[in-house]
Amino acid sequence: MTHLRLLPLLAALLASGCHSRTELVVFHASSLSRVLSDLAEELEREAPDLRVHLEPSGSQVAARKITELGMRADLVAVADAALIDRMLLPSHARFNAVFATNEMVLAHKGHSRFTEEVTSENWPEVVLRAGVRLGRASPDLAPIGYHTLFVWQLAERSGRYGKDGERLEARLRERCGERATTDEAELLSLLESKAIDYAFLYRSTAEDHRLKTTPLPAELNLSSPELAPRYASAAVEVAMKQAEARTRLTGSPVTYGLTIPADAPHPAAALRLAAFILGERGQRALRRAGFRPVAPATCAQWGEAPLALRPLLLSPR
Repeated sequence: MTHLRLLPLLAALLASGCHSRTELVVFHASSLSRVLSDLAEELEREAPDLRVHLEPSGSQVAARKITELGMRADLVAVADAALIDRMLLPSHARFNAVFATNEMVLAHKGHSRFTEEVTSENWPEVVLRAGVRLGRASPDLAPIGYHTLFVWQLAERSGRYGKDGERLEARLRERCGERATTDEAELLSLLESKAIDYAFLYRSTAEDHRLKTTPLPAELNLSSPELAPRYASAAVEVAMKQAEARTRLTGSPVTYGLTIPADAPHPAAALRLAAFILGERGQRALRRAGFRPVAPATCAQWGEAPLALRPLLLSPR
Protein backbone atom coordinates (compact mmCIF):
# COMPACT_ATOMS: atom_id res chain seq x y z
CA MET A 1 0.00 0.00 0.00
CA THR A 2 2.85 2.37 0.80
CA HIS A 3 4.29 1.83 -2.67
CA LEU A 4 0.92 2.66 -4.21
CA ARG A 5 0.86 6.01 -2.36
CA LEU A 6 4.29 6.87 -3.79
CA LEU A 7 3.29 6.28 -7.40
CA PRO A 8 1.50 9.62 -7.94
CA LEU A 9 4.48 11.47 -6.42
CA LEU A 10 6.96 9.64 -8.65
CA ALA A 11 4.81 10.33 -11.69
CA ALA A 12 4.72 14.04 -10.88
CA LEU A 13 8.48 14.19 -10.44
CA LEU A 14 9.09 12.42 -13.72
CA ALA A 15 6.67 14.72 -15.51
CA SER A 16 8.33 17.85 -14.15
CA GLY A 17 11.69 16.63 -15.38
CA CYS A 18 10.41 16.31 -18.93
CA HIS A 19 9.82 20.07 -19.27
CA SER A 20 13.38 21.39 -19.36
CA ARG A 21 14.04 25.09 -19.80
CA THR A 22 15.93 26.47 -22.76
CA GLU A 23 19.21 28.01 -21.57
CA LEU A 24 20.29 31.08 -23.52
CA VAL A 25 24.00 31.85 -23.29
CA VAL A 26 25.02 35.52 -23.54
CA PHE A 27 28.63 36.69 -23.94
CA HIS A 28 28.68 40.34 -22.93
CA ALA A 29 30.75 43.31 -21.81
CA SER A 30 31.21 43.55 -18.05
CA SER A 31 29.65 47.01 -18.00
CA LEU A 32 26.35 45.47 -19.13
CA SER A 33 26.19 42.99 -16.25
CA ARG A 34 23.62 44.77 -14.08
CA VAL A 35 21.22 45.84 -16.81
CA LEU A 36 21.31 42.45 -18.55
CA SER A 37 20.78 40.68 -15.23
CA ASP A 38 17.71 42.81 -14.55
CA LEU A 39 16.33 42.24 -18.05
CA ALA A 40 17.05 38.51 -17.86
CA GLU A 41 15.07 38.21 -14.63
CA GLU A 42 12.17 40.11 -16.16
CA LEU A 43 12.19 37.94 -19.28
CA GLU A 44 12.37 34.71 -17.26
CA ARG A 45 9.30 35.78 -15.27
CA GLU A 46 7.37 36.25 -18.51
CA ALA A 47 8.82 33.19 -20.23
CA PRO A 48 9.33 30.44 -17.63
CA ASP A 49 10.57 28.13 -20.39
CA LEU A 50 13.73 30.28 -20.71
CA ARG A 51 16.80 30.63 -18.54
CA VAL A 52 19.40 33.28 -19.38
CA HIS A 53 23.02 32.44 -18.58
CA LEU A 54 25.22 35.57 -18.58
CA GLU A 55 28.98 35.39 -19.16
CA PRO A 56 30.61 38.81 -18.59
CA SER A 57 34.11 39.65 -19.81
CA GLY A 58 36.00 42.23 -21.80
CA SER A 59 34.29 42.74 -25.16
CA GLN A 60 37.24 41.45 -27.21
CA VAL A 61 37.31 38.36 -25.01
CA ALA A 62 33.59 37.83 -25.66
CA ALA A 63 34.20 37.90 -29.41
CA ARG A 64 37.31 35.70 -29.21
CA LYS A 65 35.35 33.00 -27.39
CA ILE A 66 33.52 32.55 -30.68
CA THR A 67 36.20 33.32 -33.27
CA GLU A 68 39.19 31.61 -31.64
CA LEU A 69 37.86 29.17 -29.05
CA GLY A 70 34.90 27.89 -31.02
CA MET A 71 32.47 28.49 -28.17
CA ARG A 72 28.80 29.03 -28.95
CA ALA A 73 26.49 31.74 -27.66
CA ASP A 74 22.95 32.83 -28.40
CA LEU A 75 23.67 36.54 -28.15
CA VAL A 76 26.77 38.76 -27.96
CA ALA A 77 26.68 42.33 -26.59
CA VAL A 78 29.79 44.52 -26.51
CA ALA A 79 30.90 47.94 -25.24
CA ASP A 80 32.18 49.02 -28.65
CA ALA A 81 29.73 48.27 -31.44
CA ALA A 82 32.53 48.46 -34.01
CA LEU A 83 34.03 45.29 -32.53
CA ILE A 84 31.15 43.27 -33.98
CA ASP A 85 31.99 44.63 -37.43
CA ARG A 86 35.71 43.96 -36.98
CA MET A 87 35.62 40.59 -35.26
CA LEU A 88 32.32 38.81 -36.01
CA LEU A 89 30.93 40.06 -39.34
CA PRO A 90 30.39 38.43 -41.78
CA SER A 91 31.83 35.01 -40.87
CA HIS A 92 30.24 34.60 -37.44
CA ALA A 93 27.23 36.96 -37.51
CA ARG A 94 25.19 38.89 -40.05
CA PHE A 95 24.03 42.08 -38.32
CA ASN A 96 25.10 44.61 -35.70
CA ALA A 97 22.45 46.53 -33.71
CA VAL A 98 23.75 49.68 -31.99
CA PHE A 99 21.45 50.00 -28.99
CA ALA A 100 23.05 52.31 -26.37
CA THR A 101 25.72 54.91 -25.69
CA ASN A 102 27.75 55.82 -22.62
CA GLU A 103 30.42 58.26 -21.50
CA MET A 104 33.69 58.20 -19.61
CA VAL A 105 34.11 59.64 -16.10
CA LEU A 106 36.86 59.71 -13.50
CA ALA A 107 35.67 57.46 -10.66
CA HIS A 108 36.86 57.47 -7.05
CA LYS A 109 35.66 56.73 -3.51
CA GLY A 110 35.86 58.11 -0.01
CA HIS A 111 39.25 56.44 0.56
CA SER A 112 40.77 58.00 -2.56
CA ARG A 113 43.55 60.47 -1.90
CA PHE A 114 42.43 64.07 -2.51
CA THR A 115 38.91 62.87 -3.33
CA GLU A 116 37.41 66.14 -2.05
CA GLU A 117 39.75 68.27 -4.14
CA VAL A 118 39.53 66.72 -7.59
CA THR A 119 37.50 68.57 -10.24
CA SER A 120 36.94 68.49 -13.97
CA GLU A 121 39.59 71.18 -14.30
CA ASN A 122 42.36 69.89 -12.05
CA TRP A 123 42.15 66.09 -12.33
CA PRO A 124 45.44 65.63 -14.24
CA GLU A 125 47.36 67.44 -11.50
CA VAL A 126 45.54 65.56 -8.71
CA VAL A 127 45.91 62.09 -10.22
CA LEU A 128 49.63 62.68 -10.78
CA ARG A 129 50.32 63.75 -7.18
CA ALA A 130 52.74 61.65 -5.17
CA GLY A 131 51.15 58.57 -3.66
CA VAL A 132 48.02 58.55 -5.81
CA ARG A 133 47.25 55.11 -7.26
CA LEU A 134 45.64 54.94 -10.69
CA GLY A 135 44.38 51.83 -12.45
CA ARG A 136 43.56 51.02 -16.07
CA ALA A 137 42.31 48.04 -18.08
CA SER A 138 44.08 46.37 -20.96
CA PRO A 139 43.15 47.84 -24.37
CA ASP A 140 43.71 44.38 -25.86
CA LEU A 141 40.96 42.82 -23.75
CA ALA A 142 38.27 45.44 -23.19
CA PRO A 143 37.15 48.71 -24.83
CA ILE A 144 37.38 50.50 -21.47
CA GLY A 145 41.15 50.05 -21.87
CA TYR A 146 41.46 51.93 -25.15
CA HIS A 147 38.64 54.35 -24.33
CA THR A 148 40.73 55.41 -21.32
CA LEU A 149 43.76 55.99 -23.52
CA PHE A 150 41.64 58.03 -25.93
CA VAL A 151 40.56 60.26 -23.02
CA TRP A 152 44.17 60.79 -21.95
CA GLN A 153 45.30 61.67 -25.47
CA LEU A 154 42.40 64.06 -26.01
CA ALA A 155 43.10 65.74 -22.67
CA GLU A 156 46.77 66.15 -23.58
CA ARG A 157 45.93 67.72 -26.93
CA SER A 158 43.10 69.91 -25.70
CA GLY A 159 45.37 72.57 -24.21
CA ARG A 160 42.91 73.12 -21.38
CA TYR A 161 45.22 71.74 -18.66
CA GLY A 162 48.33 73.85 -19.34
CA LYS A 163 51.57 72.37 -18.05
CA ASP A 164 49.66 69.56 -16.34
CA GLY A 165 48.63 68.35 -19.78
CA GLU A 166 52.17 68.05 -21.15
CA ARG A 167 53.09 64.42 -21.92
CA LEU A 168 49.93 63.53 -20.02
CA GLU A 169 49.28 60.13 -21.60
CA ALA A 170 52.87 58.96 -21.00
CA ARG A 171 52.85 60.17 -17.40
CA LEU A 172 49.48 58.53 -16.66
CA ARG A 173 50.70 55.25 -18.14
CA GLU A 174 53.73 55.44 -15.86
CA ARG A 175 51.50 56.15 -12.87
CA CYS A 176 49.50 52.98 -13.59
CA GLY A 177 52.64 50.87 -13.76
CA GLU A 178 53.12 47.83 -15.97
CA ARG A 179 50.03 45.86 -14.99
CA ALA A 180 46.70 46.53 -16.67
CA THR A 181 43.57 44.75 -15.44
CA THR A 182 41.56 42.48 -17.68
CA ASP A 183 38.34 44.49 -17.87
CA GLU A 184 36.11 47.01 -16.13
CA ALA A 185 34.89 44.49 -13.55
CA GLU A 186 38.42 43.87 -12.26
CA LEU A 187 39.20 47.58 -12.36
CA LEU A 188 36.07 48.28 -10.34
CA SER A 189 37.03 45.58 -7.84
CA LEU A 190 40.42 47.21 -7.28
CA LEU A 191 38.77 50.55 -6.65
CA GLU A 192 36.18 49.16 -4.26
CA SER A 193 38.81 47.15 -2.34
CA LYS A 194 40.88 50.34 -1.90
CA ALA A 195 43.79 48.93 -3.92
CA ILE A 196 43.66 52.01 -6.17
CA ASP A 197 42.39 55.56 -5.74
CA TYR A 198 41.12 56.44 -9.21
CA ALA A 199 40.01 54.78 -12.43
CA PHE A 200 38.36 55.94 -15.63
CA LEU A 201 35.07 54.06 -15.94
CA TYR A 202 31.82 54.27 -17.85
CA ARG A 203 29.30 56.57 -16.21
CA SER A 204 26.72 53.77 -15.95
CA THR A 205 29.14 51.58 -13.98
CA ALA A 206 30.12 54.38 -11.62
CA GLU A 207 26.49 55.29 -10.94
CA ASP A 208 25.44 51.67 -10.51
CA HIS A 209 28.08 51.17 -7.81
CA ARG A 210 27.46 54.57 -6.21
CA LEU A 211 31.00 55.79 -6.76
CA LYS A 212 32.09 59.38 -6.64
CA THR A 213 32.50 60.73 -10.14
CA THR A 214 34.30 63.66 -11.65
CA PRO A 215 32.68 64.47 -15.01
CA LEU A 216 34.88 65.14 -17.99
CA PRO A 217 34.29 67.81 -20.66
CA ALA A 218 32.33 66.63 -23.69
CA GLU A 219 35.39 66.97 -25.92
CA LEU A 220 37.08 64.30 -23.80
CA ASN A 221 34.36 61.95 -22.51
CA LEU A 222 33.48 60.18 -25.81
CA SER A 223 29.77 60.88 -25.40
CA SER A 224 28.91 63.16 -28.31
CA PRO A 225 28.33 62.06 -31.93
CA GLU A 226 28.79 65.68 -32.96
CA LEU A 227 32.35 65.61 -31.59
CA ALA A 228 33.30 62.37 -33.37
CA PRO A 229 35.81 64.15 -35.66
CA ARG A 230 37.59 65.55 -32.59
CA TYR A 231 37.62 62.13 -30.90
CA ALA A 232 39.13 60.61 -34.05
CA SER A 233 42.35 62.55 -33.45
CA ALA A 234 43.21 59.97 -30.75
CA ALA A 235 44.52 56.57 -31.81
CA VAL A 236 45.66 53.30 -30.18
CA GLU A 237 47.04 50.06 -31.60
CA VAL A 238 45.15 47.05 -30.25
CA ALA A 239 45.55 43.29 -30.61
CA MET A 240 42.18 42.18 -31.98
CA LYS A 241 43.06 38.62 -32.91
CA GLN A 242 45.90 36.34 -31.89
CA ALA A 243 48.71 35.81 -34.40
CA GLU A 244 47.62 38.88 -36.39
CA ALA A 245 49.03 42.37 -36.70
CA ARG A 246 47.76 44.96 -34.26
CA THR A 247 44.83 47.08 -35.41
CA ARG A 248 44.91 50.87 -35.27
CA LEU A 249 41.75 52.20 -33.61
CA THR A 250 40.79 55.86 -33.63
CA GLY A 251 38.68 57.58 -31.00
CA SER A 252 34.92 57.54 -31.39
CA PRO A 253 31.80 57.88 -29.20
CA VAL A 254 31.13 54.96 -26.86
CA THR A 255 28.45 52.77 -28.44
CA TYR A 256 27.08 49.35 -27.49
CA GLY A 257 26.19 46.73 -30.07
CA LEU A 258 24.56 43.31 -30.05
CA THR A 259 24.20 40.45 -32.47
CA ILE A 260 22.99 36.86 -32.67
CA PRO A 261 25.80 34.57 -33.87
CA ALA A 262 25.15 32.60 -37.04
CA ASP A 263 25.45 29.30 -35.15
CA ALA A 264 23.42 30.31 -32.09
CA PRO A 265 22.12 27.13 -30.44
CA HIS A 266 18.66 28.62 -29.83
CA PRO A 267 18.04 31.30 -32.50
CA ALA A 268 14.29 31.63 -31.91
CA ALA A 269 14.74 32.15 -28.18
CA ALA A 270 17.69 34.48 -28.85
CA LEU A 271 15.35 36.64 -30.92
CA ARG A 272 13.03 36.94 -27.92
CA LEU A 273 15.89 38.17 -25.75
CA ALA A 274 17.20 40.56 -28.41
CA ALA A 275 13.73 42.01 -28.94
CA PHE A 276 13.38 42.41 -25.18
CA ILE A 277 16.63 44.41 -24.99
CA LEU A 278 15.86 46.55 -28.04
CA GLY A 279 12.23 47.23 -27.09
CA GLU A 280 10.69 49.80 -24.77
CA ARG A 281 11.33 47.84 -21.58
CA GLY A 282 14.94 47.36 -22.50
CA GLN A 283 15.26 51.07 -23.19
CA ARG A 284 13.76 51.91 -19.80
CA ALA A 285 16.15 49.51 -18.07
CA LEU A 286 19.11 51.04 -19.89
CA ARG A 287 18.08 54.55 -18.81
CA ARG A 288 17.69 53.44 -15.19
CA ALA A 289 21.19 51.93 -15.34
CA GLY A 290 22.80 55.15 -16.59
CA PHE A 291 23.03 54.32 -20.31
CA ARG A 292 21.55 56.36 -23.11
CA PRO A 293 19.48 53.98 -25.26
CA VAL A 294 19.56 54.42 -29.01
CA ALA A 295 15.88 54.28 -29.90
CA PRO A 296 15.34 52.77 -32.32
CA ALA A 297 18.60 50.89 -32.47
CA THR A 298 20.54 51.47 -35.68
CA CYS A 299 21.71 48.66 -37.93
CA ALA A 300 23.81 49.15 -41.05
CA GLN A 301 22.97 45.57 -42.05
CA TRP A 302 19.19 46.07 -41.69
CA GLY A 303 18.46 43.79 -44.64
CA GLU A 304 20.49 40.99 -43.05
CA ALA A 305 18.85 41.28 -39.62
CA PRO A 306 16.17 38.74 -38.66
CA LEU A 307 12.71 39.75 -39.87
CA ALA A 308 11.37 39.71 -36.32
CA LEU A 309 13.87 42.37 -35.25
CA ARG A 310 13.61 44.74 -38.20
CA PRO A 311 10.64 46.73 -36.76
CA LEU A 312 12.94 47.59 -33.81
CA LEU A 313 15.86 48.66 -36.02
CA LEU A 314 16.62 51.68 -38.15
CA SER A 315 18.99 51.63 -41.09
CA PRO A 316 21.39 54.62 -40.83
CA ARG A 317 21.40 55.00 -44.63
